[in-house]
Amino acid sequence: MFEAQAEHLHVVLLVDDDLRTTRRMAQMLREDGFAVEIARDGAAAVARLSRSPVPDALVTELTTAHADGLAVGRFARTQRPGIPVLVLTGYPNLFRAEAFAGGPPATLFTKPVDYTALRSALRDALEAPSANQPANGPDGDLSARPELESPADNARRNALSGAQAVRALRRS
Repeated sequence: MFEAQAEHLHVVLLVDDDLRTTRRMAQMLREDGFAVEIARDGAAAVARLSRSPVPDALVTELTTAHADGLAVGRFARTQRPGIPVLVLTGYPNLFRAEAFAGGPPATLFTKPVDYTALRSALRDALEAPSANQPANGPDGDLSARPELESPADNARRNALSGAQAVRALRRS
């Protein structure tokens, strides 16, 4: 069994701005047979997700700087539609499960996180057939046209919060 794990370690992208906690969780995941990459904020996570190969799973804090966990998760799904997304937060009321429509449901973990439950959910999600879909569709057809959303749906999904709008106006 150990040899099979050594052949392919599942790569997990871990996104959180609390570096001490993140490093500890990364160490525990590595001890349990995962390869782990760390991103300190949403922008770093999006940058990493933009490069190949795309990680096998995403574990993200909900309230990260520059792009929240929901935005990071949605972007990850554009790169790899079946990617398992596990969301960690101390603010479960901010989580919107509908933000992940069109793919496997994201799993929510409230802080402090039960590591055993997180590890089990991660393993189960990675064993699901939908986790291994390539970015260009389940059958690998590069000519398949992506499903486009209406401009109204796009605006609703990507609407800025009041604070985000103020920051964006200040930068321009």
